[in-house]
Amino acid sequence: MHFQLYPSYITSRNHVSPTSSTTPINLRDSTASPQLPNRPTSTNAFHTMTTSQTTILLLGAGELGTAFLPHLSKLSNIHITLGVRNPPKYTHLTSPIVSISQIDLASPSRELAETFAEHDILISATGFGADPSTVLKLANEVLAAGMLRQDRGQASLWYFPWQWGVDYDVTGDGNGLMPLFGAQRHVRTLLRKQALSSNVKWTVVSTAIFMSFLFEQFWGIVDRSLEAESGNITVRCLRDWDHKVTVTDVNDIGRVLARIIASPSLFTNNILYVAGDTVLYAELASIVERVSGATVEMETWDVPHLERELSNSPDNGIKKYRLVFARDGVWWDKEKTINHELGMPMMDVATYADRLFNKGSRGE
Repeated sequence: MHFQLYPSYITSRNHVSPTSSTTPINLRDSTASPQLPNRPTSTNAFHTMTTSQTTILLLGAGELGTAFLPHLSKLSNIHITLGVRNPPKYTHLTSPIVSISQIDLASPSRELAETFAEHDILISATGFGADPSTVLKLANEVLAAGMLRQDRGQASLWYFPWQWGVDYDVTGDGNGLMPLFGAQRHVRTLLRKQALSSNVKWTVVSTAIFMSFLFEQFWGIVDRSLEAESGNITVRCLRDWDHKVTVTDVNDIGRVLARIIASPSLFTNNILYVAGDTVLYAELASIVERVSGATVEMETWDVPHLERELSNSPDNGIKKYRLVFARDGVWWDKEKTINHELGMPMMDVATYADRLFNKGSRGE
């Protein structure tokens, strides 16, 4: 199952980036810092095609799912089915190669497994709001679908679970704070143990948090609430100013996903790391000050402070997230990512911040 990705560039919402001629390489599964193998010396999988059509089931049409569509649509010999609960809301996304199907993930597992078995690739973009039990239910249904395909003499099902986030092998459940993160780690364990015997291939793509999330007011890291009144912006760090955070723009995640799918023999049964940028919180403060022209006040939210804040509001999900992001497993070096090895230009924090703070001056 190979594809040709065309044209020779991908147009994003923000820039046009030439694709690199760098040969894709295989990043091995790692539960700690991702390690890069030796680069292959030949073969460019992007120029290999087959005449059979590959069917992709994309679950979810939120911020991430809709960012995937334009890049998946550039793959040749494919048909994409968008699985959503309310199809009439998404008819504007249809095209000759994109159809919509009503899929409710709360449906009985046998019914869903039958549906999943009709497709060659399943990509979950259902979002973070899922109940912890839902991600395990879905993974087991995918394994059942793989067995159904095996019984029918069909090729294995390729599964991209909802793992577009941090390194759940490292974070675990955040010391009990994040049951969903713990469930995501259980999904990895399940796939490692049972996917091969269930006729399922899998790829986990760890992207850390979305770029936009870093600048959301509710997240509290870049606080612009007093900007209009005083001209000041507050930038806060989690843990300390030398702590890091990895971020990736959703459009870039879609670009990387398409490149991965175009080279299935290289990227299956692995955890791949993606990063638009990895910055120190001190670097973030400098970037915000430079691009905004405002005075930046720096405030430290160390672990004891975050723990006190959470103890005062133990059910506050954002405060739980902040404490988890003050720990390990939430960043990795850009040089050890799949996008770096593929030579793919990505949106970095400085570029995103410049567009965010100066879009009005450009008439955007």
